[in-house]
Amino acid sequence: MAVHLRNISKRFGHLVANDRVDLDIRSGEVLALLGENGAGKSTLMKILYGFYQADAGTITLDDRPVTIDSPQTAMGLGIGMVFQQFSLIENLTVAENLLLASAQAPRWQWGDRQTWVKANSCLKTLGPSIHPQTLVRDLSIGEKQLLELVKVLDAQARVVILDEPTSVLTPLETQQFWQLVRQLAEQGHAVVLITHKLADVFACADHIAVMRKGQVVDVSSAKARTTADLVHLMMGEAVSSTLTVISPPTATPKLELCNLSAGSSLALKNIQLTLSPGEILGVAGVAGNGQSILAEALAGTLPLTQGEVRLNGQVLHRVGQPSPISPDLAYIPEQPLQNGVAADQDLVTNLVVKDLPRMAFFPNRKAQRSRSLRLLQAFNVQPPDPDRPAMQLSGGNLQKLVIARELSGDPQLIIACYPTMGLDISAAEFVYEQIFHHARAGACVIWISEDIDDLLQYAHRVAVLFRGEIIGLAETANVSRQQLGQWMTAGRAA
Repeated sequence: MAVHLRNISKRFGHLVANDRVDLDIRSGEVLALLGENGAGKSTLMKILYGFYQADAGTITLDDRPVTIDSPQTAMGLGIGMVFQQFSLIENLTVAENLLLASAQAPRWQWGDRQTWVKANSCLKTLGPSIHPQTLVRDLSIGEKQLLELVKVLDAQARVVILDEPTSVLTPLETQQFWQLVRQLAEQGHAVVLITHKLADVFACADHIAVMRKGQVVDVSSAKARTTADLVHLMMGEAVSSTLTVISPPTATPKLELCNLSAGSSLALKNIQLTLSPGEILGVAGVAGNGQSILAEALAGTLPLTQGEVRLNGQVLHRVGQPSPISPDLAYIPEQPLQNGVAADQDLVTNLVVKDLPRMAFFPNRKAQRSRSLRLLQAFNVQPPDPDRPAMQLSGGNLQKLVIARELSGDPQLIIACYPTMGLDISAAEFVYEQIFHHARAGACVIWISEDIDDLLQYAHRVAVLFRGEIIGLAETANVSRQQLGQWMTAGRAA
């Protein structure tokens, strides 16, 4: 299948998301679509998928003009998309999610054997270790990503659009995903890979299209471009890192995790840690080993079953004790659309929500809006429209919205789960600098990430979680990437 987009334009109010874009997508190839946050990548692909309709321009499939007015129409034409935010039903099984996504499945009739055999065949090929009767909520992030892809391929998609597919995958899962992407292309699929990670591009792309400010500024063979070339094309200028992290002073512990347990019996067990003022603790581990449970327990959104959390000598969370919103705590969750924002509320509301306990009965809405606009501009949230519902932001800008709210105060404890997920190079550098700024001011940072290289470069210590327990803990100066990999796989060679 050959897809040709010509003169595609799309506006959202005064914002020009796509400006007369031309793009070609071909069967048997992987096209990497690059650009900084707000460049128009996801909008363009959502137009191809029928999620948005273009204001101008045409789309042709195999030289045949088509009108794609909905995702259902796109899927009927053989176009599928895996979004950065999953669309799975957590309380249903893998099999039930696949059947719900199948156009041939009778509604609520799980016994249709022919439909299930077809769906299960694709699951066995791509995810042989995933049991059909497993509840989706019990899958790792990598397995959920794979399940979303199975849904798309089960619908006979010939064009597969992948939006930031490796953003929260472990290094091993990422390498496996690269192989899968190459296999899809070799089988004749046309694959579009929306990504900020240049490693993704050089691992599996045949061609690269770079977008900036709503326009395609370069299309080339992947072999013809270097990392420096792509950074310059995306940003318009070279990006140099000026990040600095200072060693925390030896002092009375600021944060104490005292025999902490939370969730089910296998979720999080007997966590014992202390952090000094200004210390950055990296937390690594294969997805699904208790990282999200630890973050939610520290943030107070998940009740403890044992132990307590102390900050500056005072109890922050304890078994049986409600956890009110604290200005001393900043929490950047793993999936902000699900548990970090009120999606249907405007950006002002989302930026001031932490002030609710101290807010006047009749708040000064003008002052709130003015402060929100300053935050949107400072953190480069695009578009910086305070009245826009949060659900209308792209994944990367949604991440920046949450970070703007959480890091704009004077937090004493920062819990950051994959804080640069979906962010471009300059945005990621900016977020790191904001986190490190608070650390230099004395805040403790719990930084959960799958990016081992960044943890080794910037964290003071790294703890590895396995089956809800800390299996390894070391200063970054005294541990290797290989050792962390061995701990992540419970002592087996990485």
